[in-house]
Amino acid sequence: MLLESDTYEAPRDTVFVHGAGGNSLLWRRTLQYLSGGARAFAVNLPGHPSGEITCKSIGDYAESVHSFIAELGLKRPAVCGHSMGGAIVLDLAISHPDDLGALVLVSTGAKLGVNQLILDGLRDQPMSTIEKVITPWSFSSIDLGLGREARTALSISNLPVFLNDYLACQGFDVRSELPKIGAKTLIVCGDKDRMTPPSWSEYLNANIQGSELHFVNGSGHMLPLERPQALARVIQSFLSGLTQ
Repeated sequence: MLLESDTYEAPRDTVFVHGAGGNSLLWRRTLQYLSGGARAFAVNLPGHPSGEITCKSIGDYAESVHSFIAELGLKRPAVCGHSMGGAIVLDLAISHPDDLGALVLVSTGAKLGVNQLILDGLRDQPMSTIEKVITPWSFSSIDLGLGREARTALSISNLPVFLNDYLACQGFDVRSELPKIGAKTLIVCGDKDRMTPPSWSEYLNANIQGSELHFVNGSGHMLPLERPQALARVIQSFLSGLTQ
């Protein structure tokens, strides 16, 4: 079944993948700043923001995105992922290298260890854990307006998907596979990211040949919400520089 998606303009056909417990609205503020004659597709992964949970691993999610690309007939699109979405992009780049034109990795890592406090909290008190642990840890600073917008970008209507996604992240580790990646790669991270710290992006940059790394000052983990215009500027430049 084709994933649901929102469509925007972009310099090159690009699929945008949200993170754990998220949905396509994560990208809304960022994608409004992109322009060009191609399309940006912000997808909802299976079970997000509602519906049956059918994917149990990063690999499962990667195959759902690959099916989306194939069903739309996209020819070597760029694929951009945030956090868990970045892990999905990395899995795609390793398992389907000939089908991707470029990668954009936002606030992610080659191994996504998850704090045990988050896992235990999502098992016992998911809503409280989202509000009192995950959200505060995800921003360098947050006000009421940004908090409300963050909530719309989460799959609150399907709370079990949060634990499912964080367990998928816990099992993700492609550190030994990074040298296989040949696609042009942009890596972006907030300088105040507590969830996937800057050192994780530095590791990606050191192990993916020909990648480029950009830090966005004054942002935590939720870079697409906290500094959307700065993120869009970096992505726009990168996508515009790709040869078709």
